[in-house]
Amino acid sequence: MNAYDIMHEWDNATGIGPRSDEELDTEIPGRLSGGDYDGWKARLEARDIRAIREGMKIWGLPAEPLKPFEIDDAIGTYERGMSVEQPE
Repeated sequence: MNAYDIMHEWDNATGIGPRSDEELDTEIPGRLSGGDYDGWKARLEARDIRAIREGMKIWGLPAEPLKPFEIDDAIGTYERGMSVEQPE
């Protein structure tokens, strides 16, 4: 799973509908606090907590509780049309 796959799933989760990779490359960099879009995408793919939280904030998704959040598990569950259960 690459950063674009994650961002497309976030688009789906928020009801935006997936933007193209090119649209993401145009629209997201200006919304990042650090401005290093390629670095952020690499950190997102590496499951860096800060990168995940920053992306979730940009998309308006709840960032808590994040642990033990597993991006692949959550996306896989979302794709199956099931809700993601968060531990208390």
